[in-house]
Formats: sequence, C-alpha cells, structure tokens
Amino acid sequence: MTASNDRRAPRRRPRRWRLLQLLLGVVVLAPVFALQAPPTPVRADALSDAIAEQQRLAKVIADQKAQLAGLSAQQTALKNQIAATQQSLAGVRTSIADAQTQITALQGQMVGVKARYDDLAAQQVLFQTRLGQLTDQQNLKQAELDARQQILAGRLVSAYETDQTPLLQQLLTAHSLTDALSDVSYYGDLAQADKALADEIKDDQRTLAEMRQTVEMARNANVELQGEVAAQRQQLDDEQTQLVAAQNQLNALKAQLDTQLAQQQAAEKKLDQNKAALDAAIKSNGQAMDELGTKIDQLVAAQGPTGKIPSQFSGTLKWPMGGVVTQDFGCTGVASEPRVGSCAHFHQGIDIAAPCLTPVFASGAGVVVFAGYNPYDAPPRAWLVIIAHSTSMVTWYAHMTGKAPPGIYVGAPVVAGQLVGTENTTGHSSGCHLHWAVRVNGVFMNPRLFL
Repeated sequence: MTASNDRRAPRRRPRRWRLLQLLLGVVVLAPVFALQAPPTPVRADALSDAIAEQQRLAKVIADQKAQLAGLSAQQTALKNQIAATQQSLAGVRTSIADAQTQITALQGQMVGVKARYDDLAAQQVLFQTRLGQLTDQQNLKQAELDARQQILAGRLVSAYETDQTPLLQQLLTAHSLTDALSDVSYYGDLAQADKALADEIKDDQRTLAEMRQTVEMARNANVELQGEVAAQRQQLDDEQTQLVAAQNQLNALKAQLDTQLAQQQAAEKKLDQNKAALDAAIKSNGQAMDELGTKIDQLVAAQGPTGKIPSQFSGTLKWPMGGVVTQDFGCTGVASEPRVGSCAHFHQGIDIAAPCLTPVFASGAGVVVFAGYNPYDAPPRAWLVIIAHSTSMVTWYAHMTGKAPPGIYVGAPVVAGQLVGTENTTGHSSGCHLHWAVRVNGVFMNPRLFL
C-alpha cells in the first residue's frame, strides 16, 4: 500500500499545477471576459461618473463642431463680400464713399470672426487639458484594477492550496471569473471580503471600459477639430490679406481721383478766364442739350406706336458707374452751366468722376435711341448714348469715349447693367467724368428720384 501510494503521488502534482495555471489564466483574462459579459447593475458611483463625463464631453465636442460650422458659414459670407467689393472696385461700380464704408464694415466683421476663432482655440486648450486629466484618471483606475486582481489572485492560490475543490470547479466552468465569484456564496468557501473584492474588480473593469471609450472618443474628436480649425484659420488669414489688398486698391483709386480732380478744377478755373470758351461751354451744356433732347423726344414718341418702346417704366434705375459725384443735380456754382429758372447756373444731371476709361453701364432696361456725337454741340462735341426706358423716360450718358461698344446702336435693346461705353472727356469737359441725366416728358429731372 505504501509503495502504491508513493507511485501515485507524483502523478497528482502535475494535475494540481495544471489547475493552478488554468486558475491564474482565468485571473489574467478576467478583464476580457468581464468586458464581453452582459451589462449588470453596479454599486459603485465611479461608473456613473464615467458615463456622465462621456456624455458631457460629447456635448462639448458637439458644441465646438456647431461653433466651427457657424464660423465656416460666416467666413464664407465674408469671403464673398470681400470678392464682391474687389470686383466693384476693379470696375468702379460703387462710389468711393460706399466702397470705404463696405471695407470698414468688412474689417469689423473680420475682427469678430477672429475673436470667435480665438475663443474656440481657447476652448480646445481647456479640452486638451481635460483630456490629459482623463488619461491620468484612466491610468490610475488601471493601476487600482491591477492591484485588486493581484490580491484576488493570491487568495485564489490560497484556496487552491487548501484544496477547495468545489470552488475550483466553479471557477473553471463559469462564463467569467467575476460571475463565478459572485455565486460562491453558495459554497461558503470564500470569505465575504473575497466576494466584495471580486465585485469591485467587476465594477472597475466596466468603469475602466467607459473611461477608455471616453478618452478615445475625445482624443479623436479633438484631433479632427484641431485640423479643421487650423485649415479654416489659414483661409481666414488669406481673406485678411485680400481685405488689406482691397483697402490698398481703394487708397490707390482715391489718390488717382484726387490728382484727376485737381487737374479738373485747374481746367475749370482756366475756363472761367476765357470768355469765348466759357460761352461755348454754356451753349453746349444748355442749348445743345435742349435741342438734342427735343429731337430725341420726337423720335421716341414716333416709335411708341410700334410697341418697340414700352409706354411705362415700372422699375428703378441703378447708378451707371461708381466713383465720386463731382457735381449734383440743381443750382450750382460752376460757371459753365446755363441759367435755368432762378438759378444763374443749373446742372441738369449728375457728374460722376472715376479713372478715365472706367466702364459705364445702362441704368435700366430699354432701347438705344441715340449713340454718337451731339450734332447740336459746338466743337469739340460730346459723345453720348441715350436709352429710352419708356415713351416718357430716357437716360443720357455723356462725355464718353467716341466709340460704341458691341451691341450698342440705335434700335438695340439693352438690359440693366449692360456696357454702354467708357468714361472720358469728349465735348466741353474739364476732365474725365460721366454726365448722367434723366429726362421725363421733355424735362430733365434729378436722377436720384429714380434710384
């Protein structure tokens, strides 16, 4: 019997070590099993805090994305406005004063957009700080879990060494280590402290899983947002450069016009000292315009019954070009203007100055009824285009370059904004400018009334 027992003893030790290895393997793999197990209620507040933190960070990320989307829309509008302002300046399709107002407003918007970007960048710094704190908390929780698992592993080894066979069978056949340890109260083989420790490990594993998910989600979202903010900010810097270029363009235009207007004022002063030239200018600005106006009125009235020219104009007019208004409609101190009523000198239109050869556009839709030099004008004659918008309303564009652009000829239909010529100084003019006039029922009226 003794010899037989001695022969069986060596075979029993390898089997017990294999059980111990399996047991320790279960302890090591416990986090994996626990993560795959169905959710069960937990007692610890740490899990609730981790879930709440994940929800809070998700909202912060959503808010930052919404802010970035709003900034992107605002930036797109700003970009379009800058481009439109540059285009208007290039063709001088807006007044110098209006252009400066637009650029000043755009500069204010630019400051506001930059402030919003700076605020978003500050939020991201705080978010990055919070992400670092969460990473530290995750590492601490992992350390706590590792420590508890080591403690529990030691107790399980002790259970093995005391040969608690029912407990070992329960551990090795259970779905997961923590599930098995939650049920060991049936056997009474583990103390209540061991069961509590197993529950804590189970809670730690779920909490740690939530923390990992939160950190990963926050890290990915933060990297994505940082990239988008950097790209949008680069575009904003490019738009700032364009806005500065627009201001420089306007400054150059102002300087050019200042020189041009100074030359024009000098020419007007010289004209005042030459009686013969002054008389010719007065006749050109008065009698010649009236005679041509009467002739045009007759032509328009004759074409009315054909239906080519409408009987009524129901729209509004647009400025034919931008620049600076150098002489408005009405009584004026300019000596070359004729007497009208009680005014010794009366200007029957609006003079707009811009760099020479600035494009001039139709103020409204209509039909060209005249294009050429004023036949009633004393040399040098002014080149002008006259458009009938109805049988009772026409617009004049005078002192332009002596050549009509394509599509501008007598009888040609035009649309609002169509090119009708370029600003110049033909006729009795002291400098490049456009004389824009509106004639209604045979009387020149203030064009501003129809804008």
